[in-house]
Amino acid sequence: MGLFNKIKNVFSKDKEAAKYEEGLTKTRKEFSTELAKLSKKYKNIDDDYYFFSNGNMYVFKLFHGNPDNIRDIYNLNLYMANYVNVDRIILNKDNNIVTAVNNSLYILILTIEKNKKIRLSTISNLSLIKIPNIKSLERNSWEILWGNLVDYYETQIGQNEKKYPLIRESFDYYVGMAENAISYVVNTKRETTPDENDSKVIAHNNLYCSLFDPLNIIFDHKSRDLAEYIKLSFFNNDEDIFEKLDEHFYYNKFSLYGIRILFARILYPSFYFKLYDEIIRGKKDEKELNYIINNVDRYEIFLYSVYLYLNKYYSIPEIEWLKKRGFDSRLDINFHL
Repeated sequence: MGLFNKIKNVFSKDKEAAKYEEGLTKTRKEFSTELAKLSKKYKNIDDDYYFFSNGNMYVFKLFHGNPDNIRDIYNLNLYMANYVNVDRIILNKDNNIVTAVNNSLYILILTIEKNKKIRLSTISNLSLIKIPNIKSLERNSWEILWGNLVDYYETQIGQNEKKYPLIRESFDYYVGMAENAISYVVNTKRETTPDENDSKVIAHNNLYCSLFDPLNIIFDHKSRDLAEYIKLSFFNNDEDIFEKLDEHFYYNKFSLYGIRILFARILYPSFYFKLYDEIIRGKKDEKELNYIINNVDRYEIFLYSVYLYLNKYYSIPEIEWLKKRGFDSRLDINFHL
């Protein structure tokens, strides 16, 4: 039995489900064409299946997480629908959240986000939603997670270094940045104390994905999404980033602890390790690393610019190797404070 017949069999209970069946039937013959079109619009199709019905787009999404957390994810999706127009999880005909296809778990999601552009205002608004008590979705201890990832990557690249010359040449530099970030978090937790501005908020596993995807939503410190947004702004050549940060910090109060772990997360080169992982898994060509590698000097200047900006709110520790690069004479930043 083909994938589409299997989907039809589990989503065929009522009038609402009939719409999914209609969409699946209409797109079956043209599925390859639709994927080809979508691959131009969406960067990562991977093992997910997109289709349209009655003007709506659905995704039959491969679930990569812990199956024990599925009910919590669904309950959070229902909860958030009371506050914001999130992508919706659709139950199958047996009222199950997940559907097993070829020994893999999938979740059907009705997508609502048409504009894929990530806005800082959206991140800010989502962080204002009071989070329910769902411990499985809370994230803690970045320093431990990053340390484990670095150890894993070091073992992995040791086994594949001949196959990936660009990774081999750049890897140690970015591991060094990650170790700086880890030390910054450890020192921050030892030297400062969180306050009422440091409670967990709606955040995201991956800022490259939809902010409204129920499988992408977690609870973490509000600096998480902000840090990833700041790093993205560099690669998007956003010249207005500091003006946007002025407005963001006006409405969102940060403690000394919050500013310090914000800078720690900015230091962590998540963009490099994300691309590294996609290269190792065969999803991206290693040559795509060239853009990151060729902009190392610019990025270091950007990092120091961000440090100087944040330092106007609180005095935070410098990174010695950035300070020694002597960027002050090359910086031209209007802080608008």
